[in-house]
Amino acid sequence: MTGLIEPKPPWHHVLADLLPALRFGDPHQLGLVLSDARLPGNWWNDTPLRDAIATISASEVAQRAAHAVSAHWPHLTLATALPQLCFCPEGQQTDLTTSIAQVASEETLPQLVLPLLRPFLTGGRDLTKLVTAASVTAAEPDRDVAAVAAWLERLLSADVPPAIRTAAETLCAWAEHPGHDSNPPITRPSARPAIATPETPAVSVGTAVAALAAQPLDALAPLISTWGERQLAIAAGRTFGQIRTSLESLGEQFGVSRERARQIQVELEKNLQQWLHSDAGQPFLSHLLAVQDHLGPVATEESLLALHPAHAQPVDALGLPLWQVIASLLPDRTWRGGWLVQGDLDQRLERTRSELAARCATSVPPWSDVVELLAQQGIRDTDADAWLQEIKGFRLIDGHVLPWGRSISDRAEAVLALVGHPLSMEDLLSRLDGNTALASLRNQIQADDRFLRRDRDLYGLRRWGGTPYLGIREMINRELESCGGEAQTEEIVTSLCSQFDVSEKSVRAYLAAPEYDRFQRGWVRLTAPDDPALTDYQPRRDVAQTRRCFQTGQGTWWYRLDVNGEHMRGSGFTVPAGFAAHLGLAPGGRLELSHEVGTTHLVWRNQPACGSLRTLLEHIKAGEGDHVFLAAKDGHLKALRLAEKDEHELTDTQRALRLMALSGQILEKDMPPVLGRRIGLNDATTMDDILTHLRTRGDKDILELLSPQYPSALDGANPVTASDQSVTPAPKPAGAPTLESADSPDAQVAGDPAAGARQPVTLRDPAWDEEIIPLLDRDSEADLIDVARAVAAQGKTAPVFGYELGDGGWQADFAWDQDSTKVAIVSCAAHAGPSPDTQRRDSAYQAAGWTIRSATDWLTRLDELLALLPDAPAGS
Repeated sequence: MTGLIEPKPPWHHVLADLLPALRFGDPHQLGLVLSDARLPGNWWNDTPLRDAIATISASEVAQRAAHAVSAHWPHLTLATALPQLCFCPEGQQTDLTTSIAQVASEETLPQLVLPLLRPFLTGGRDLTKLVTAASVTAAEPDRDVAAVAAWLERLLSADVPPAIRTAAETLCAWAEHPGHDSNPPITRPSARPAIATPETPAVSVGTAVAALAAQPLDALAPLISTWGERQLAIAAGRTFGQIRTSLESLGEQFGVSRERARQIQVELEKNLQQWLHSDAGQPFLSHLLAVQDHLGPVATEESLLALHPAHAQPVDALGLPLWQVIASLLPDRTWRGGWLVQGDLDQRLERTRSELAARCATSVPPWSDVVELLAQQGIRDTDADAWLQEIKGFRLIDGHVLPWGRSISDRAEAVLALVGHPLSMEDLLSRLDGNTALASLRNQIQADDRFLRRDRDLYGLRRWGGTPYLGIREMINRELESCGGEAQTEEIVTSLCSQFDVSEKSVRAYLAAPEYDRFQRGWVRLTAPDDPALTDYQPRRDVAQTRRCFQTGQGTWWYRLDVNGEHMRGSGFTVPAGFAAHLGLAPGGRLELSHEVGTTHLVWRNQPACGSLRTLLEHIKAGEGDHVFLAAKDGHLKALRLAEKDEHELTDTQRALRLMALSGQILEKDMPPVLGRRIGLNDATTMDDILTHLRTRGDKDILELLSPQYPSALDGANPVTASDQSVTPAPKPAGAPTLESADSPDAQVAGDPAAGARQPVTLRDPAWDEEIIPLLDRDSEADLIDVARAVAAQGKTAPVFGYELGDGGWQADFAWDQDSTKVAIVSCAAHAGPSPDTQRRDSAYQAAGWTIRSATDWLTRLDELLALLPDAPAGS
């Protein structure tokens, strides 16, 4: 129950009721403008306007009020600062949207305040004059009051509500006995009875606020003491507090019906109303009206509790604290969720929400502006933060209020609008909620048209404009288009490196791809679509020589994906070039593949890579550690997961067969032809042929399981050790030049760290001499060249040149992306500590399981590097 008393009557209005901004100003600062020796301190909040006007005149009140508003709130409009003007003729003749600062002169504003004081020009008391009993007795009866009382007696019916009947009787008593001091009439009590006068010292502002009752609990006690057990239980369970007890429960408690419990509640509340308007209840009613005045339109339970020290005391008979009883009795108040609001709480919240949304749509308002907006709606600055949390959908960050939508994209847009410049994904994530995954944020930002990728790892708002970052390959194509289809290599490198955070080596590596035609020295253009370099692309290893690729009886080639945590979290993964080429993909190409629950893309940039398959893996109920076989035909991707088997019940041979997507039993005599067809070796007749081909392909996991079963297949060789793969090179065509160590680009030179430590081998990956070493600069990349020559001379396979890790595009000079070991050589600024970008790059590689060092560091650890790297494929 709320609101058993009416709002404050007009004759108790104070100046702050006409100028709401005065309620929320600093009393000390306002006192410098408004204080007057003839009036009590803080008179604009405490003294009835009728008394203030009677003491210092209406013109002085108007002058002081106008001065205060113009000094402290010049930005407010007339309608906001003086809302009652909307109902005055003077206001209807004035543009109320004009700000206080724009009012024509200092005389104009007091003239606008003056009409608001008309209702209070009579009936006031000059506070500078002593009030004596004789003067009161000598007063003549107020003829107007008597006339109104007589009129009310004629009009009121017998069934009029008790509150109206009590008010009419009070007015009649005043008309009949206006001068009896011994038995004063009962009028609506002043909400601020303690006014400082020469006879009435001001109540000091300390533990109790002026105008509040000194002992409100004692003022309520006379009423509570008259209630019996049933009335007390019903008052505690139905009339006061927020926890409502059902009438059925109360009836059962006292052995009465639900209807009887309701009647007791009605009688109790009628008795409470009559008591509040009686002599006995006047002290508590005065306290309620003072609380209503002090709280303002919007307040919290904490504000009510802190208003008076007695509010925290319990009302023992009710089992409730006093503040809850007061909150239930305040007029026209919604009490919900810790708030005490005049009118409807939801309507006030919605008003704030709509006004804040309108401001945030065009700007990022600072907190001070929002506090001012809330003050106009009656919310004190001390409650502004709690009110903002209550309306939801907004967040206070770095002193500004942002719209905080439900989606990550909405919140990211608000953060970018606040900072005003592009951010990296890591920086953006740090400003959002902590339960958002980086991959999820990146996926949503990249799919939302509101955002624009401005650099390798920088994202901004599209409405800002600017050149989008499309990836190195796409940007090269754009540069070529802007130059008419062909351009100098150096110009492209310089242009891209100056616009974006990309390395020169990465740009040169992309320019060395088959899709670009170096038609004359230093110039490049797009290769024609029918150029054999694109249409007849052949990888160094075809699908039959590619590890983890297996052929079924229908001739379909499947690639085995060993599922790990990254795959289940939605990360993409690299695909062997042989398998990608088998699907029809060439460097620079893109292939869209549909599957049962969506689509993914196969893209060949520096190397072939497949997008996320998380939804497909979840659909087939695959988990970390499972082996999933993938095949593609006619744009459709198929996935196969073998039925689960207890690993402890399988032999090594059965485990090896399952790694090749074979789940049935195979007779010993059928092993060579069956496995041969599986790995593209159709003429295999012995297990020696099978194991040799598996070793050439790099299927070390299968070799580990099969080689102990067939020890004669690789006598004298360790098929599992990566650093001991002595494969006899394929014979060279007639007339082909022989690579001699003396003529090799990697012949030992003075100062070569590998000189004397190892003997060069004849097996050498041609990619070193065709695609990598010629592009390195001896002056700036001497250490990288030394590493490249040493590794190439030892017969190791060529790396991916200019590798980029993940969506962040973290770059490495060389990268060997293997299933068992991932090794990278990264650049490092000379004579400088690690930069934040370098640290983030290193953390990204390490988190993905890579071993990374700079070229300088690897030169001191060549033996370790060589042990990690795979040998060049047979036939190189």
